Amino acid sequence: MKSELGVAVWGLGRHAIRRVLPALAQTRAVHLAGICTRNAENGGVWAKHYGCAYFATPDAMLRDARVDVVYVTTPTGLHFAHGRQVLEAGKHLWCEKPMTTSYASTRELFDAAERKGLMAVSALMYKYHPQFAAIKRLLAEQAIGDMKTLSIKFGMPRLDEPTFRDLQELGGGALLDLACYPLSAVYQLLGSAPALLVGYVGTAPASAVDTDGWAILARGDILVDAAWGMGRAYQNTLQIWGSRGSLAANRAFTKEDDHESTVLVADQRGCEPSVVSSGSGSSLRAMVEAFVANFGRREFLDAERREAEWCASMTEKIATYRQPLDASHPT
Repeated sequence: MKSELGVAVWGLGRHAIRRVLPALAQTRAVHLAGICTRNAENGGVWAKHYGCAYFATPDAMLRDARVDVVYVTTPTGLHFAHGRQVLEAGKHLWCEKPMTTSYASTRELFDAAERKGLMAVSALMYKYHPQFAAIKRLLAEQAIGDMKTLSIKFGMPRLDEPTFRDLQELGGGALLDLACYPLSAVYQLLGSAPALLVGYVGTAPASAVDTDGWAILARGDILVDAAWGMGRAYQNTLQIWGSRGSLAANRAFTKEDDHESTVLVADQRGCEPSVVSSGSGSSLRAMVEAFVANFGRREFLDAERREAEWCASMTEKIATYRQPLDASHPT
């Protein structure tokens, strides 16, 4: 492997500008090789700012020998087509979550990467933040005993201006955009895949995409409930109820780099919570460092594939529960 991987960013939305480009520019293990976007004016400005190349077309980016990895930050509905182009060109693929809009297309991308001996990973940066590491450590140390329930909430107000999230053809909707976070966390924290018991996907009036959803899952005697939605008060929480205590984490999935994160741990009586400080840090930069450190490691890549495919499978199963449940007629 080269001493520094050249990474090009394909897509220049708000997330790429605010988080992806700065993280790549600040990570020693990689260098920002270029930016690819149809908006020549915007792309030129940011390419000049970071001292990297501006690619007016994907073909130009994929032909460039300076580019080893392409970080795809285009809308979700384009991930499969763009990811396939990246892999066919012999470049490694780092793709924004979720990998694609379906289980079949997710598998196809991973199959293509394996045939060519390339890296393909989904960029769920929360997994690499010190706060999530602290949660996993506390569970491993049995700080709250055996896990009994896991509850996750992730919702946000609607943005002032429409984005791809409001367009069905671009992979919009709360299920694809938000559910991947709690599903990934469930997979990570339980250690093995739970079963889906029931799920719900709802659409607010006048919306072109789904706006709300929840799922109930279980593994053995551990019960999981997850809820997500757009057009509601912001919430981003993870709570675990154990046999000897409980823990709670706020801002579990998204946080600014300077946010001083904590984990609250309560005792068996449910009182006197202690505050475990997990500190601050760039989860995206830590993710990039982890990708580089695990470059070519089959164990890491296989684990990433299993998680991404399970999440895609669960998303499709949840999507089948599109009719509201009738709470007026108990069974």
